[in-house]
Amino acid sequence: MGRLNRGKILYDGCYAHVFSRAADKRCIFNHDEDFDKFKALLLASKEKFSYRIHHYSLMHTHFHLAVSMDSARKFSEGLKVVKRNYARYFNLRNQRFGPLWRDRFKSLLIEDERYLQACGRYIESNPVAAGMVDRCENWPHSSSAYYLQDKEDALVTPYAFDGEQIAIKGNQEQFFTHGQMIGSDLFKIHIEEESLIPVPN
Repeated sequence: MGRLNRGKILYDGCYAHVFSRAADKRCIFNHDEDFDKFKALLLASKEKFSYRIHHYSLMHTHFHLAVSMDSARKFSEGLKVVKRNYARYFNLRNQRFGPLWRDRFKSLLIEDERYLQACGRYIESNPVAAGMVDRCENWPHSSSAYYLQDKEDALVTPYAFDGEQIAIKGNQEQFFTHGQMIGSDLFKIHIEEESLIPVPN
């Protein structure tokens, strides 16, 4: 693992849970065409900017991605392009002006494939938790059907994991969306120590 800049948690080759919400809790995915447009932007972006999407869920007011990246800088730029281009599309379609997204995006570093899989289950359960469907795989705008029903999905890059599933105790949302890291206590301590090491310019 490369050393981290102070305040920058992502690094080249890492896994991360990334999500971004609309300003004012606005519904930004209202029609199938909206979901399809965003998926098309993600597909083009991940190929151009060298990152992989392992799990995802597009909700009406926000999206979740579990990704890995060759370059943290390129990934950040790629997601910025996706959000900017979708905002242009949405504003034109709805004849509106102004910012669409509440912030840049939130990212949490994921320790390894064990926690990546656990995070993926959390991401794909969001539509069920929101009462939109009764089963994860019934939501057409997530990666759940790829894993549970073997449906093809060009957005998803599979990964190897044959170990036991991790059971997250306590508040799942807190564990997967708060702080800066998803992983063991030892991993969090290690990353926090690395984050305090200055990186030469």
